[in-house]
Amino acid sequence: MNAPHQDDVLQIVDRQIDDVDGIKPQAEIQKEKLKGDRQMPKAQQSAAYRTRWFAWSLIAAAWAGSMAAVVLRGGAVEWFMTAVLSMIIVVSGLAPLLAAARLSAIRDLSQQTIREGGQLAIRFTLKRAIPVPFVWIAIHEETLNESSALNRKISIHAVFTPVWSKETTYLYTLHQLRRGRHPYQHAVVTIGDWLGLTAISRQLDCRSEFIVLPGLAHAASPNRPERLEGGGVYAVPSSLRGESQDLRGEAGREEIEAAVRAAGLGPDFRPFRQGDSLRHLDWRSAAKGRGLQTKVHSLEQPVQTCIAIDTMAAAYDADDRLFDACVGWAALALANAAELGNGVTLLLGEGSQTMRLPHQSGTQQGVSGMLHAMALLRAEGKGSLARSLNRSSHLLARGSTILVFTADWRGGRSWGELAGYAAEKGCRLELFIVTRSNIPTFAMREQHKWLESGGVKLTWLPVPASMSAQPYAAEGGDAHEYA
Repeated sequence: MNAPHQDDVLQIVDRQIDDVDGIKPQAEIQKEKLKGDRQMPKAQQSAAYRTRWFAWSLIAAAWAGSMAAVVLRGGAVEWFMTAVLSMIIVVSGLAPLLAAARLSAIRDLSQQTIREGGQLAIRFTLKRAIPVPFVWIAIHEETLNESSALNRKISIHAVFTPVWSKETTYLYTLHQLRRGRHPYQHAVVTIGDWLGLTAISRQLDCRSEFIVLPGLAHAASPNRPERLEGGGVYAVPSSLRGESQDLRGEAGREEIEAAVRAAGLGPDFRPFRQGDSLRHLDWRSAAKGRGLQTKVHSLEQPVQTCIAIDTMAAAYDADDRLFDACVGWAALALANAAELGNGVTLLLGEGSQTMRLPHQSGTQQGVSGMLHAMALLRAEGKGSLARSLNRSSHLLARGSTILVFTADWRGGRSWGELAGYAAEKGCRLELFIVTRSNIPTFAMREQHKWLESGGVKLTWLPVPASMSAQPYAAEGGDAHEYA
């Protein structure tokens, strides 16, 4: 039978490809199993929902024979068999055909933009022109992560049995969502009879999409309100700043914050002007008879921070979560720089695609625009980020800080050349390499020593453990989220 249960909402099943961990045997086994499911032909995957033509052939032949018997003999048994077979034809054949006429669907999303590791409630409403009873309806939805190099999908499957209602609504929630653009193309609606003889499929066009912004996902209670850090237009979600679950993650956050602030370390001096705060006066200099001097910290001067994200495919070896973590750490640096009022230049990959955030004008809208662009990034570049920065001399203003986020720890020579070029321009370069290794290998340590001997500061950043959680769908949601 096509519909094994008859509840109002029977099941919501999510299917997605497992994460590429490389260190968990169970994850590898699950990945191979799901890989086989993904490669299965669509006709075989949807074998549970198909019209049983062989059974209909037998029913048609039996009905024709019973009609002939009614004409020839006209007995009660012949009439009874004709009536039973006619009812089967009406209930199992005609009813699904009528129910599949003029279907329409509406999909409502509780939000259009959410954060990495967050959840999204979705309400799907199916409308029927004719409220035909004695049918079941199966709905299949699928969203594709276009920012994933492996085009990962999340599928939702629901089955329910409306009776007389013209409109049917069900809620479901997507959890542990990953960075990227997630479009919905269409919904596949299958209508069948309770005897499992007929299944009619329709594709309903109800396009929509949502964006998952980059960040460092962390385990949190589903009902915990989002906490904002910072003030004014520089307030950023705590998900971008994150709560570290390990010492390496905390050390990485401190290194990024120190790198953003480093351009403003050490005060400079200028003659006192009317309106300057007395707290900034250099009293020691005044006591020595050198006049009134005002301390000017570099954070009060225009500070330019260049954040570069490496999108070279070879650097990540088709590991989506490694690239997501790299973009998440870059998002943390962007949030810190905008909070301090630094001018920010964002370099997205090897194509020299840039975005600028002027000094002291980092509105929340500007930061959101950069995060939106980072959410659409794909690790599919073929060039070299170091060569791209070398060619983009207009990006390197004298005195600026260049923060490079990558997973390419083997490209030591190109990073060394970039450091030399940055030094010629009067810039400071810091390299942040994201890795899954808890302990650097011998080759990684040798690269670290070689880069530091060339004046390149290198920091190893981990992939947060919370980013290994798999996306999944669950039935239910809060109605107030759509108000």
